[in-house]
Formats: sequence, C-alpha cells, structure tokens
Amino acid sequence: MAEGLKSVDEWFGNLDQSKEIKTKLHFYFHDVASGVNPTMYKVAQSEITSTSPTSFGLIDMIDNLLTVGPEPDSGVMGRAQGTIGFADLNNPAIQMGLNFLFTEGKYKGSTISVLGRNAITEKVRELPIVGGTGVFRMARGVVVTSTYCFDATTGNGVLEYTMYVRHYSV
Repeated sequence: MAEGLKSVDEWFGNLDQSKEIKTKLHFYFHDVASGVNPTMYKVAQSEITSTSPTSFGLIDMIDNLLTVGPEPDSGVMGRAQGTIGFADLNNPAIQMGLNFLFTEGKYKGSTISVLGRNAITEKVRELPIVGGTGVFRMARGVVVTSTYCFDATTGNGVLEYTMYVRHYSV
C-alpha cells in the first residue's frame, strides 16, 4: 500500500508538467440476464417494482463482459462492474454507477468510472465519465452508447459503447 501511495503521490506532484491526453475507446458491453452464466443479478426491488411500467426501484448488480466486437468471443477488453437502478417513475431510464475495468492491452488494470442517467429506450444515450484509475487517473469525458441488440424474452442484450476520455500522461 505504501508503495502504491508513493507512486500516486509522485504522479500527482508532477501533474503540472503532465500532458493532457485524449483517448477514444470503442467496445461492446454484454448484458446476460438469463442462461447458465448470467452477468447481472437483481439485488433489490421496491414494493412497486412488479406493478411499475418502468420497473421503478429495481436494482441490479452487474459484471458484464467488454469485447472488441459484438460477438462474445471477439476479443476481451475487460469488464463493466457496478450497479444499475431503474430510477424513473414515468420513462424507462436507469441510474448507472459503473467501473469499466480493462483487463487486456495497454490499459490493463486501469478503470474508467461512469455515473449517470441512461434513458434506455432512446436510440443514442450520453453518460458522463467521472473519474478513473491507472492510465485514466483523473479521467473525465463522455460516453455515447446505443443498443446493438436486445432479446426481450431473455433480457440479454449487447450495447455499443464509445468513450471520449481526457486524462493525463502517467
């Protein structure tokens, strides 16, 4: 722990001399709600969730695969981990608090944190990047996402993500 603290302390001390970097990431996010190995689980619901047209009050915990292409075997980039909660009484929208953990390539071990409202029935949605770790320390930016495919029977879906990230050289 002390070694990690020293490393971050040195990085922060040199931040004024660091260069701001712009990185664009593109990948696919796999929601698996059913089957043998689901990656999202219901962890809470309100009294009205079952009668709400928007599933208001339902909270899921996710650990979803991130891949280069829309197919699950197209090349792993990482995992999206966190919570999503149905937070709108009148329209299908979720509040997302997710960490995108990169497990492969030059960003391996780094994370990007996203927190915001996702109006899931809109064709294209925008979410804020609120931070990150590793290569993405002090990240900020925006995520553009859209539904690539969704199976209403199983609840399984694939989402396309593009992240526009500003961060600093390490």
